[in-house]
Amino acid sequence: MISPRAGNIPQPLTSCPVCTTVLIIAELGGRERLVCEVCEFVHWDNPKPVTATLVPTDSGIVLVKRKFEPYVGDWCLPGGFMEASEEPEESAQREVFEETGLNVEIDRLLGAYSPGKGINVIILFYLAKMASGSMVAGDDASEVDTFQKEALPVNVAFELHRRMIGQFFEGFPS
Repeated sequence: MISPRAGNIPQPLTSCPVCTTVLIIAELGGRERLVCEVCEFVHWDNPKPVTATLVPTDSGIVLVKRKFEPYVGDWCLPGGFMEASEEPEESAQREVFEETGLNVEIDRLLGAYSPGKGINVIILFYLAKMASGSMVAGDDASEVDTFQKEALPVNVAFELHRRMIGQFFEGFPS
């Protein structure tokens, strides 16, 4: 069995995935990129789409405790990478269910953000309403719980998650 952590360490691309020739660095489109001189493959290194969802309940906002690195043991919004051919809202709903056991209805997209700092993802933040299910930690969450503003854990893993949680408790613009 492959460990769930096995794919988390990015490996630098050194050879062409099409023809196996060693890649070179060349300027293309105003940036340095890895390219193949033989088959003209270009490694664009586009960001991967991620969803994260704010799920308010009567007892507070739903957070999950991370089971794996990065930030194992810290809390965050339920979320993760979109699957191939998956709609963003479907990804948000699937990730919430996989990590919390809750079925949600997406209310709206709150925004799309890049965390910067060499983290090559675009995070789509959603606001959702709980539809059904019972909270149970699953997938890559070791715990799931709800928190009111005054009881938020100090160890919320990601700066953008902390920002979105803060905006939620301050009241989003409608």
